[in-house]
Amino acid sequence: MTLTMAWVRKVDATEEMIIASDSRLRACGSWDAAPKIVPLPRGDVAIAFSGETEYAYPMMLQVLNAINFHDGALSRRQPLAVLKGHLLRVINLMLDHYEEPPTGVEKPVTFFLLAGYDWTDSRFKIWTLHFDKSIGAFTFRPASPWRGDGNDEKLLSIISDEEDEARQAVLATLRTADGIRPGPFNMEPMQALASMIDSEKFDSIGGHIQMVKIYRAMQCVPFTIERNGTRSLLGRPLLPYEKSERIPTLPLAY
Repeated sequence: MTLTMAWVRKVDATEEMIIASDSRLRACGSWDAAPKIVPLPRGDVAIAFSGETEYAYPMMLQVLNAINFHDGALSRRQPLAVLKGHLLRVINLMLDHYEEPPTGVEKPVTFFLLAGYDWTDSRFKIWTLHFDKSIGAFTFRPASPWRGDGNDEKLLSIISDEEDEARQAVLATLRTADGIRPGPFNMEPMQALASMIDSEKFDSIGGHIQMVKIYRAMQCVPFTIERNGTRSLLGRPLLPYEKSERIPTLPLAY
């Protein structure tokens, strides 16, 4: 499957959305260079997946097309919450055209994270799009905040077959001698993701970390990740001559 997370990071007055994932696909073997996060062309949102790629990749490509060829969606005239509804209908339309599923398959085991910045109320938002067997279609649920002390909120969404383990890994990064550290997230979910990629316990999670950031300026920016002596971009190791002044680099020491 995979491990994909989206969270709001806040340091002092700086607030941004981070979406990060591993890069492993498993079917006939292990493939550790797969893109799982797709920045969408309107700039204020990205989509990421976990689960069965035979559903996820065609659906994400048609989501991309739905935005590229719809002026209201591409120009951001269509607010993020309205876009979410439109993309959900596109995904369900795709599902309606899927015929002759394998014997015994009752539902797609595929999850999407749709995360971005909503200009209508100046807030970062995350939705999980998932298949609901009771209605026979994909639906959505918004991310629920993890509350810290006082009025602080930690906003994080995880899609994975190892979701419980991932939440425990995040909690471990927040734990101090006085309990769970209050306040919003910094890079703790990224540390948890790195630890699970490195662990031999999780066969479905591995490869290279991939990450995008979404800013209040409504820019979605992919990052080159520099870790363990390797540079990678959206899950693929870069060739020695591949460099870009346009793509920022994030060195990770963990």
